[in-house]
Amino acid sequence: MSTRPNILLIQTDQHPACLAGFAGDKIVRTQHLDALAARSVHCTTAICPSPVCSPSRMSMLTGKEPHNCAAWSNHWVIFPEHTTWPEHLANHGYSTALIGKMHFGGRDQNQGFQHRPYGDLRHGLGHQPDPIDLFPGYAHVKSAGISDVPESMMQDVVVTRETLAFLQEHQDEQPDKPWFACASYSRPHSPFTAPGRYIRRYKGKVALPPLAEGEPQSLEPFAQIAIEPGNPTREDELAALEAFYACTDFVDDCIGDLLDGLSKARLLENTIVIYTSDHGDMIGRHGLWGKKVYFEESVAVPLLISGPGIKLGAHKWEEPISLMDLFPTTCALAGIPIPAGLDGVDQSEALASLDPKAVAQDYVTSSFYYYGVRINFNQSSDQAPMRAMRLVRTRDWKFVQVEQGTELLFNLKDDPTENTNLGDDPAQADRVQIMRSKLEKGFSWEEAHRRLEADRRRIPEYLSGKRPSMPNQYTLRDGRVCDAETGLYDARWLSIPPEATGGIIPQMEG
Repeated sequence: MSTRPNILLIQTDQHPACLAGFAGDKIVRTQHLDALAARSVHCTTAICPSPVCSPSRMSMLTGKEPHNCAAWSNHWVIFPEHTTWPEHLANHGYSTALIGKMHFGGRDQNQGFQHRPYGDLRHGLGHQPDPIDLFPGYAHVKSAGISDVPESMMQDVVVTRETLAFLQEHQDEQPDKPWFACASYSRPHSPFTAPGRYIRRYKGKVALPPLAEGEPQSLEPFAQIAIEPGNPTREDELAALEAFYACTDFVDDCIGDLLDGLSKARLLENTIVIYTSDHGDMIGRHGLWGKKVYFEESVAVPLLISGPGIKLGAHKWEEPISLMDLFPTTCALAGIPIPAGLDGVDQSEALASLDPKAVAQDYVTSSFYYYGVRINFNQSSDQAPMRAMRLVRTRDWKFVQVEQGTELLFNLKDDPTENTNLGDDPAQADRVQIMRSKLEKGFSWEEAHRRLEADRRRIPEYLSGKRPSMPNQYTLRDGRVCDAETGLYDARWLSIPPEATGGIIPQMEG
């Protein structure tokens, strides 16, 4: 058996940090993640690099801020000059595998992972349209309810099964070679559907959060991009919130099956286990749904870390940490050199000692560029006021800069719901200046615009030239790729139903 630790990264999609038993929610059932938390360091101030799927994942895998790795929006590609986390580990003797969603754009659907037995291998987003008749689109709030997809075919169930299969096969064939595996689940991301027993469990059990006067229309303009389209009623939103709890419960059970199976196979004995999500969801807070915005429900993620080199037992770590830090931190824990040029920092000493003096950096950043969209792009960044934001987060404070718009400052210790903007408070002028300088270190909006336009010119040569088909595919032993859900959806190009409000599989070459 290898002396180097294995690394298991379990990632869900759109799971807000607050919605878990271990995070203090008294309603949701996350018994398996709670059990993991009981033997982990729970990082309570974990922030995603960008509150959108692809950019957050691209930044996590490269260890670089979005503007430094072309993570402008969904469907972008990781250009070859960026060494990824799995690529670096593979170069140092690890077997690497990705099972499930990653939402890569372009022809390279591995990005350093040596194996992808199952997942969104044809840039089809990974999310299974549900109800089935909405294929190739799906809805957000208005999708809530019991799933049409047979449970054995649900993406989250297949991720568990295929991860167990891959790792047990690897252990049998190469027991002396360490592995890095990412089990990437689609829920609780929309469509907000789950097996019926989970949906019924939360009927009448949750309540929509209270709104401040005028919300969400009274929010500053950038935040309003997360107003749910389609004018859902409060009844629609309540059903969506119940279903979101159900989806979180369901994916927790899938993760429990994974951890139980790996434990029985003795595959967790020398393994760093990381649980996180790519970003959160507003779940009705401030009257908003989805992500993209600077509020904690959108940018904060759950983060549990346990295993060799990590403080034993159940602990809470309140200092800020970014998903970008996972790359250099696991390198240090595995005794592998950390590549130069990363924006993420090595947090291994802090996680081993939980000594605040060991903090590698006392702040983290997050950003989103609404005009960075690649699909259906029709305007330049210079013509998009208040359509991008960057933020810097310390343990107790958050400073937000909306391009050509507002600067906001929140005291998260005294105002956890972020209702009071202190950005114009004269008593906070020095704090604003200090946090602004952290945010602007190595960054300017003008340079970001220049890089974005240069990256747009580069991207055509990296596209696959293939249209997406089904949401997910299998890779066969001989390397062929076959669709996983043809029997559900039929491989046809359909017109998109008007009630599908998001998540459209791009009807163009990717």
